[in-house]
Amino acid sequence: MLLRKLCPALALLLPHAAMAQAADTATGSLTIVQPLTITKDADLRFGSIVKPSTSGSVAISTAGARSVTDGVQALSAGDTPQAARFTVAGAGGRALSIQIPPSITLSSGTHALLVTTTSNLTGSLAAQVLSGTPEASGSLEVRVGGSVALTSTTEPGTYMGVLTVSAAYN
Repeated sequence: MLLRKLCPALALLLPHAAMAQAADTATGSLTIVQPLTITKDADLRFGSIVKPSTSGSVAISTAGARSVTDGVQALSAGDTPQAARFTVAGAGGRALSIQIPPSITLSSGTHALLVTTTSNLTGSLAAQVLSGTPEASGSLEVRVGGSVALTSTTEPGTYMGVLTVSAAYN
């Protein structure tokens, strides 16, 4: 008798149990882009100058033009002044972040000079875009100039340092 009472109840529950399940599908995708590369095309060079008797500065624009102020005298002989140039290449049209240090140190023995850097990039360094379209390669030219303050106590010598520019996809 109990079985007779349960069977109709089970029959009513089974259709509801089947409708309590649902399913759907999703697709997976993966986009592979070419890696970023950075190629140094030119070093940052301030050229040759005469030690100032007072103070002044020497600067290189991102276009590579040298300028001097106050007691600094530029020489035409010696190292040709130029801005540093890098080519960043990768997947066209992709956003990327460029990292350029705000300053670098040039050293000659125990003596050091601080270079304040500038770049040709406009807007945020974290919001640059490679030329081209996603189906093709793209590139971005990064030019770095800078300025150096000099005093009458700046020691003569050849001052060298390292400028590291890096990039990453956003």
